Amino acid sequence: MKTDSPSLYKPVGGAELEAARTVRFDNSFYEYPFRGPAEAWRIRHCLPVGLEAYGALVLPWRGYLETSTGWHRLRDEPFEGIGEAYTYLGRPVPSPLTLDAWQSDFRILEDVRTLRPLARSALDHFSRDADAIFVRCHHVEIHNWVIDRGLFLALSDPFVEMPQPFGTFGIFPRGVPWFIHHRDDASILYLGGSGALLARLESACPEQFVRLTLDDYYY
Repeated sequence: MKTDSPSLYKPVGGAELEAARTVRFDNSFYEYPFRGPAEAWRIRHCLPVGLEAYGALVLPWRGYLETSTGWHRLRDEPFEGIGEAYTYLGRPVPSPLTLDAWQSDFRILEDVRTLRPLARSALDHFSRDADAIFVRCHHVEIHNWVIDRGLFLALSDPFVEMPQPFGTFGIFPRGVPWFIHHRDDASILYLGGSGALLARLESACPEQFVRLTLDDYYY
């Protein structure tokens, strides 16, 4: 936990966070009692149900391939998108490009958790009426924080400033025009929101964005 400087995130009570989290979750939502094997988990286990659209925003990642002598890193630099790794290897990019194909073809390790400026701009536009962003972090115990919306979206890596930067995160603006789920050991932000927001992200970040449904696998 960071202790060297004050955090931009302020502790908030669970009741206040729940009052701001005006969405509906499936009865298998991960905060609820465990209801099945982890390998069967789907997007409905980590995002609200009833939103217009769902997708994944890929963060920088490091790729490995399995060979007869073990796992080998593809290159020193992280990949920014999924298709970039196939192109680097001279392979055709799967069509459609899915998280399933990506997870099957590569071993993936997380890198820095930076959000591209165009993605932050889209999230900013579709939460412009909200004053604050709430974060629920599960790491040994539950932590609830709040941060000014403008401050959050000004950070290229909003996680590094969190009092506890590791764990499982649920992130949303007050009023919830969108909802983000992230686990620190995965290079993926899972998002749900309006159809217009997801279309904007797909257009702005085509190499990093993958469309999802509630029944797609959660990694």
